[in-house]
Amino acid sequence: MMSSFAKTLNAYYAGYAYEAAQHLRLTVRSTPPETRFVLFARGRSGTTLLLSMLNAHPAVEADGEILRRRALCPLQLVKQCEAQTQASVYGFKLLSYQLRSLQTHLPDRRAFLEALVEQGYRVLYLRRQNLLRHALSGLYAEHRRRWHQTETDAADRPAIRVRRDDLFRWLDGSAQLRRFEQEAIGGLPHLSLTYEEHLEDPACHADTLRRVTEWLNLDPIAPDTSLCKTTPRRLSELATNPDDVRRWVAASPYAHFLKATRLDVPNRE
Repeated sequence: MMSSFAKTLNAYYAGYAYEAAQHLRLTVRSTPPETRFVLFARGRSGTTLLLSMLNAHPAVEADGEILRRRALCPLQLVKQCEAQTQASVYGFKLLSYQLRSLQTHLPDRRAFLEALVEQGYRVLYLRRQNLLRHALSGLYAEHRRRWHQTETDAADRPAIRVRRDDLFRWLDGSAQLRRFEQEAIGGLPHLSLTYEEHLEDPACHADTLRRVTEWLNLDPIAPDTSLCKTTPRRLSELATNPDDVRRWVAASPYAHFLKATRLDVPNRE
């Protein structure tokens, strides 16, 4: 795990260096792309999967988390990144914690999204409804230090021991970010998707991609990605102490998320 000093160095000072480097690059266009979008979401909500499918479109070039480090002028950085592409459609990913906790030079975080919309950006808001599933996904990736997985290494998914403090750190953090997102996005025009309805089941990917490409005024394409789920579906396959997890959550304000999933059903196999 990175030390607090190393995290600060990476998130802040490395961010300034990245920002400066982007401004030193030669731009390839003087006018904005025809269509621009920002994918706004929490981490562990399927953003990498959705962006990978969109990037397979010949008209799209989407960057990842260009604001994953602190920037002095975030809006100017976005404009500089979009000027690097010759594609007719440009997009980037913005995780809500990055807007809330890293871009501290912004006096008003919502105003940043408003400014993007005023400049023609379309906001695609992807959220995860089940906070318990979200927390377990984050914990599992954090423990394994593997945030994405392809079909070739999908079999390597060992169970982990879940610590109570870690679980509620993720649950509480996810709930706080959900409230922040709702305040930041409320009233702004956007296309709303959820992980559970639009990405969790691969059978939904074609319809989801059709919906998003239509929203971007693009010709539809078939979904194409090598990414797959990193987190086991059954709690007994994810955690070596599943009964502890059930007991902790059942006695918490998040108990209703147990009923919304199969996490409260012990594995009888």
